[in-house]
Amino acid sequence: MNAGGPDNSSASQAEMLEQFQPQVMADHLVVGVDLRGLTDGTGTQVSCDYAPRSGAENFMDGDSRNPTAASLRAHQEWWNRSISACLKKNATFLKGINTPNHVRDLNLVRAVLGFKHADLMGISSGSSLMAYADRMFPETFERVVLDSNMNWVHLDWERQSLKRMAMDQLNIQKAFIPFISRHNDQFHMGTTPQQVLATYQQIYRATSEHRMGTVTPDQALGAMDGTGMWVFWDLLVAPALSSMADALDGDPAHIAAAEQMAAATYADLRTTPSFNPMQYALQCNDSGSTDPRSTNQKIADVHTYWAIGASTLIDTCENWPWRPVLDRVLEARTTVHALMLQNEFDPSTPYSEALADRAQSAAGVRMVLINNAATHAVMYDNNPCTAATEFAYLSSGNLPNRDVVCQAQPMHSFAMQDTVTYEYGFPAAGWLLPPAPWVQQVSWRLVP
Repeated sequence: MNAGGPDNSSASQAEMLEQFQPQVMADHLVVGVDLRGLTDGTGTQVSCDYAPRSGAENFMDGDSRNPTAASLRAHQEWWNRSISACLKKNATFLKGINTPNHVRDLNLVRAVLGFKHADLMGISSGSSLMAYADRMFPETFERVVLDSNMNWVHLDWERQSLKRMAMDQLNIQKAFIPFISRHNDQFHMGTTPQQVLATYQQIYRATSEHRMGTVTPDQALGAMDGTGMWVFWDLLVAPALSSMADALDGDPAHIAAAEQMAAATYADLRTTPSFNPMQYALQCNDSGSTDPRSTNQKIADVHTYWAIGASTLIDTCENWPWRPVLDRVLEARTTVHALMLQNEFDPSTPYSEALADRAQSAAGVRMVLINNAATHAVMYDNNPCTAATEFAYLSSGNLPNRDVVCQAQPMHSFAMQDTVTYEYGFPAAGWLLPPAPWVQQVSWRLVP
């Protein structure tokens, strides 16, 4: 299995799968295969120093959501200097980090373990890896489960990020902010969505005006980046947001607590000395520079999609020295055979992309859609309907005769339990897959 990220540990994910869904061990050996260059991998990680900062970059005041054309160009040039020096130092290794090579690694692990065949499970960006593995070695890899799907029919990392941007914003506004308002005892931000957003605006402005100690606007906004996966809500999101809400009163003790949580939640690029280039090498080697937006469009997008829109400002592949390696002929001539698992309102791997995969793969795949589910990664929720279909397929190898629509449980974390699900898309009717939600519902803006 692969845990996605793409910089997540698949070894750890294999252990989590056994804990969350122990029935998988009835007839499978679960093997997590860490990718080349993974941050917590054994002996293959690479560390590169960031280039010296000039002060003109748009993050230098800790607020990448409020860029100018000049600061955006300065940020792009700073990144280009950083990755150029990294490539000079580690070119041979980084050139080999790509999806086809990762597939070959999976196949090598299978052979070393002595199995003629293997089943595959990929989560999030791991869905693209496992779909490509099914294309490259269709006689070797048999049953394929793709959980939380990227557009793997035509894998393009930069365009995938742009699709995620609007869906993540919509999900925060339509699901997570209402969730926060229903759990004011944990978040301290208000009991209505309007109060929560007003408090969030106050936090953003206070950090912009340096009234919350060293907490930056990016750190305040970065707390929302963990909302896609409920396992983070108790550990990072609620403690970070509640401490920042409390710090609005100016109490030095509250500010100190907010500073501590901000530092643990989101790295401050003004002081971070180094980075692991693994995910950038993977994305640039695979599909290269494909973001079609102008500078003005990028700035407009980050104002509209303030949740994670800033993560798409910089083209990390702008001056990449090697051509993309993904085989578009292979993608066009082969069909993926898999069972897809997909939450309807997944903010990280949007249902719209999964629906495109499903439509273009015809009879090769079936989808299990969890109607009204608003988080990322189906594996983490113990939904009996989903598990029944998933493990029947893994045990027998037979896809369902048609797509399956399961109903979401109310949003929850370890300490918080809702009583309702959120419906802001098109209603599902029986087993028919509904259209993807209309992302233009985004309406709330933040003012620096």
